[in-house]
Amino acid sequence: MTSVGCNKPITKQESDSIHRYVADNLIDAELSKDAKLAVTLSRTRELSVWNNASKSLLHQWQVEDFDEPTYLVSLSGNNKYLAVTGKHQVSIFDLKSGRLEVSWLAQGFDSSASISSLYLSQSGRRILLGMNEGSVITVDLESNQLSMFQLHDGPVSHVEFLSYGERILSSAYDGHALIWASSNGQVIKDFSLAQRITSISFDEAERRIFIADVLDKHIIADSHSGESISQLSFLGRYRYFRQALFADRGKTLITASSKQKIMSWDLNTGKEKKHWNITVFTAGTTVLDMTINSSGQLMTLSSDGALEIWDY
Repeated sequence: MTSVGCNKPITKQESDSIHRYVADNLIDAELSKDAKLAVTLSRTRELSVWNNASKSLLHQWQVEDFDEPTYLVSLSGNNKYLAVTGKHQVSIFDLKSGRLEVSWLAQGFDSSASISSLYLSQSGRRILLGMNEGSVITVDLESNQLSMFQLHDGPVSHVEFLSYGERILSSAYDGHALIWASSNGQVIKDFSLAQRITSISFDEAERRIFIADVLDKHIIADSHSGESISQLSFLGRYRYFRQALFADRGKTLITASSKQKIMSWDLNTGKEKKHWNITVFTAGTTVLDMTINSSGQLMTLSSDGALEIWDY
């Protein structure tokens, strides 16, 4: 057991609040960057948008509203649009009206390729699609332009825009996390690990980056120079990080394991500050997303559909 101070064990922590949105396991979920909205996609393919303050339902769609089963969701940074994908179909909804704005079938370099990751830009007018054959598709709804780049050798597990859309961060099962120019696909920085990458996160300034693979290897580096900034210090031969989030202007890192554990780390020392478990409703529950709310508290959304607030 990790300990602090005079060998005192880290105490069990209770959440400040908990609310379970759906009594079903979730396939995917997302919290808005400002922590005001939550999106849940249940096992029955019921897609819902919630107000986290009032816990009220804002929009909902059922499985029959889509031409194929849905798997991934992404909110625009301004909370105006919601992107949803199946293996091939992309749908964009206007969150003011709840109406479907546009829908199309995505196709990679390989005609049989399917969508493996999704990201909607701050404005909601640009979309990133990672494909399972290693390509990344960028779609601009304003200019009606589509670009496609073959950058990875395996399924793309994460994509996001950086620097107001001028750069893109992508990671994949090939163990590479790439920062590259959205205009021409030129790789600017390549971070690599031996195994497939399971979690990746940037701090608010887009300076510090955390990358972890399916084993216990991880990188905390300066995204410009590529130099290592810190290393997490933990005992045990295996530590799997499913989610990661920088807090306190990059001074703290919060990680979620493949099970129920959340850990808070001091990046100056690399040491764990505290750890605790999310509330479990069903076997195998895990954290699907987390963010920091306006009060400076950690907000987590689990695969059980439970929203919890924590002091980290």
